[in-house]
Amino acid sequence: MTRRPPSRPAPGFTLIEVMIAITLMALLSVICWRALDSVASADQRLRAADAETAAALRVLQQFQRDIQLRADDALMNGAVRAADQPQRLLPPSLVSERHPDGSFALEITRSVGSEGGQWQRVRWWRQGHAVWRASGAPSARYPLPAPDTAQALKVASGVQMFDVRAWQPGAGWATLPGAAEVLPATGLELRLVLRDARGEQRYRRVLGL
Repeated sequence: MTRRPPSRPAPGFTLIEVMIAITLMALLSVICWRALDSVASADQRLRAADAETAAALRVLQQFQRDIQLRADDALMNGAVRAADQPQRLLPPSLVSERHPDGSFALEITRSVGSEGGQWQRVRWWRQGHAVWRASGAPSARYPLPAPDTAQALKVASGVQMFDVRAWQPGAGWATLPGAAEVLPATGLELRLVLRDARGEQRYRRVLGL
């Protein structure tokens, strides 16, 4: 009678080896999930930053367009609207105000449409942490309707500063409104500071007059 050789155990993994493999796979899954979550969060922050920057640029571009379309001095001196309080620093089509709380407002008389046959009064001002823009109904006759603040558009939020200075030849940047006897300004500087998720963001636009 021949003796059979002892049977060998079937090949496979022990319970400990399986547990170790599962643990390693779980760790790798956590690492990959955190990496993907970090990439997604960074992408969201970049998209939000792009949107906030685009909103600030739209404010600067709209302000620049209003200034570029302002009425000329000859038209303002009687043809459409005489300046309420003529200022020697700014042209008659621009009237600035400084409120007791330090906030700034600027009213612009500008043309409407490509032909320039009508005009309107546009008002920019800061209230709290927002910048607003309101416009009056277009007209070709004096007096032009006042800006309708009830229909104002909030053009920026999270505003820390909204201010405009005028370039005074021979003296540099002057705070508005200017009350002293000065030479007519040759440029404007718009300063806009917004606070978003990245902190304070500063924007500046210089325009010729």
